[in-house]
Amino acid sequence: MRTGGGLATLERVSTAEAYVTALDHSLVGPRRVRRGLVQEARDHLDDASAALSDAGYDRAEAERIAVADFGELDEVVPAFQTTLAVAASRRTALMLLLVLSIQPFLWDGPLGPDHGPPPDGVVFSVLDHAVEYGGSAMILVALGLLVASGIGNRWFTAGRGIARLTAITTLASAASIKLIGLAMVVLSSGTEPGPWLLFLVFIVVPFSVTGTQARRTLALC
Repeated sequence: MRTGGGLATLERVSTAEAYVTALDHSLVGPRRVRRGLVQEARDHLDDASAALSDAGYDRAEAERIAVADFGELDEVVPAFQTTLAVAASRRTALMLLLVLSIQPFLWDGPLGPDHGPPPDGVVFSVLDHAVEYGGSAMILVALGLLVASGIGNRWFTAGRGIARLTAITTLASAASIKLIGLAMVVLSSGTEPGPWLLFLVFIVVPFSVTGTQARRTLALC
């Protein structure tokens, strides 16, 4: 009798739980957001099944109806995956904004021309202006992407297009900042170890990490 009761319990929960498990295994993205989406689906199915049970359906049938009403995985997974892509892009935009925000202090300080006599030549002057104006523009773009993928959802639905744009913009920004920074350090510092260490710690490492996050976001799109 006890074994039969256990099998009956398993049968009662198997339909909804199997669906939720399959949904969880089908989703890829930020862990916290993914768990939240799966829990939301589980709660919805539990509530719907309970309501149908109260209406007179047995538990197994109530779960089957609740799952059918929730939608096929082929329909549900893409919508949930879009939510995960946007969440990943929001994290990417935030990382980009943070690493860009330290650049003005870096280039106005130990890596900038004000730290010592700036090298002569058009190339360094162009790079210096690129850092000043291009960096400011990148910060504004990163802020816009963060808003669009975050609170911007109140005015429009951010989809995979925003996530893809965020990832591509971040990759382009990371690559350009590293190349410009490398050129400026070469032109201004030569073999002095101090600027090279700062370049490694404050440009190469953070922008490489941000670029990795951007590639993960792009993979979700």
